[in-house]
Amino acid sequence: MEDDAAYQKYKHHRQWFNKLWVSHKFNHVCGPAGTDIPKDGVYVIRPIYNLGGMGAGASLKELKQADCRSVPPGYFWCEYFKGTHYSVNYKWKTDHITGGEWEGTSCWIGTNLPINLSKFVDWKKSSFIPKAPIELKPLSDVKEINVEFIDDKVIEVHLRHSPDPDYDHIIPVWSSDLGPKKDHMEMHGYDFIEAYDDANGYIDDPRIGFLVK
Repeated sequence: MEDDAAYQKYKHHRQWFNKLWVSHKFNHVCGPAGTDIPKDGVYVIRPIYNLGGMGAGASLKELKQADCRSVPPGYFWCEYFKGTHYSVNYKWKTDHITGGEWEGTSCWIGTNLPINLSKFVDWKKSSFIPKAPIELKPLSDVKEINVEFIDDKVIEVHLRHSPDPDYDHIIPVWSSDLGPKKDHMEMHGYDFIEAYDDANGYIDDPRIGFLVK
């Protein structure tokens, strides 16, 4: 399931698609376009809604106080977290005594470069799975969710399982590096899985697929 389908299916949970609302929910320092930042620094600028995924529209920007005009309408600013980027799949485990809890089923650590937040270098499966925050309990009727963290900070909540293939090492292949990367990695035992995505046309360098192992 993709985010647009989940948005239609879980109408009573639509606030979770609002990335500014999620940032407030987890007490991040953030605000919509037009609000002043608390201090000078580097911030993540993102669309409040993005059902196309792929981190489309997200960027890092150095802002100064009262610099709210540089954030476009429909976007918001949020404090920038440095640390390990986790993508975790959880499944709801019912318990008749406690009511239940989110149980981590798989986790990957992603590497990307600040110059392009949408473009991940690779994902590696992790034996460590972050514990799901208590704030996610109201989503128990969804049954499966995917949550992205920077260390212990929740930055994304998806009301669906990760759509990426389940392998120990996943390398996105972008249109610009399709030939050289695909040929080189297949020589080293990687398989290529076609999985085109351009975030509804908002990614300049579309992802063609994955090299997996």
